[in-house]
Amino acid sequence: MMETHAVRRFIPSLSALVAFEAAATYGSFTRAGEDLGLSQSGVSRQVAVLERHLGVKLFERVGPRLILTDAGRSYAQEITPILNALETASINFVRGGGLQDTLRIGVQDSLGSQWLVRRLPDLARRAPKIDYTVLPVSDATALGAIDLDIAILRGRGAWADAHAHRLFAETVAVVAAPRLVTAGQDVPPQHYHRYPLIQNAHRPDSWLRWLEAKGLDRQDRIAGPRFAQTSMVIEAAISGLGLAIVPVVMIEDELANGRLRIVMGPPVPSGLSYFVVYPLARGLSKPVLDLRDWLLAETRPMRRSDPNAAE
Repeated sequence: MMETHAVRRFIPSLSALVAFEAAATYGSFTRAGEDLGLSQSGVSRQVAVLERHLGVKLFERVGPRLILTDAGRSYAQEITPILNALETASINFVRGGGLQDTLRIGVQDSLGSQWLVRRLPDLARRAPKIDYTVLPVSDATALGAIDLDIAILRGRGAWADAHAHRLFAETVAVVAAPRLVTAGQDVPPQHYHRYPLIQNAHRPDSWLRWLEAKGLDRQDRIAGPRFAQTSMVIEAAISGLGLAIVPVVMIEDELANGRLRIVMGPPVPSGLSYFVVYPLARGLSKPVLDLRDWLLAETRPMRRSDPNAAE
């Protein structure tokens, strides 16, 4: 009977690969050793083992500096994603699964941090078996673009090839920190231009839409610091940088604890609503239905207070 032998893989020592990657990243055996918990000579020995295995010189010394050779630079670019993938696979195994094994929930970053995350302990109590990953999306995200199972999106309720259930209408208000506008101080809406106006780059038309809703003409240029996310706008308002227009749903705690107060009249509708949306193509899994039903139950009081809402 003919014996067969497994072909030995031409794979260097993992310790040598890790030492080389660290040295290539830092350009120093000493700093690589500090990162890996090894001595400078220990890293140098590992790299020498790798060079002998490959038959290629990976570094050149130019005075005190450690410089990658062309071959070393190319090899570092090749092995780094492989080491990253190996690390990810190992971490996912230890924690019981990767992204593909969890319910992928898309939510706009500011709504996620200011509203959804604060309610997730209730979801854990009601549906303890749901294992989920929350991913950032924009209002214009296509569900299939980043492989989502379900999302909370802001819009008018029209998404191609998807189910959409309305959660609540969005209202926005002008808010200020107590240091800027003290309690009891009357600030008429038409005096908006007397204050710095915090800008939201994510919603650049916020002030113009608010003026329109209030029936006001623009008195002056809309000027003030600009921030990329609504969560940053909220923090800027809390710090007293100026007036800000924010969705009321995102500042419930800040209003309750007095860090912000609504000024210049009651909130106004933004004209948009939040929806729970999930793609038609995926079918309906129990985790998707459980999350949908929880979101609908959680927001039912908000729909009941909206005269235009229908259950």
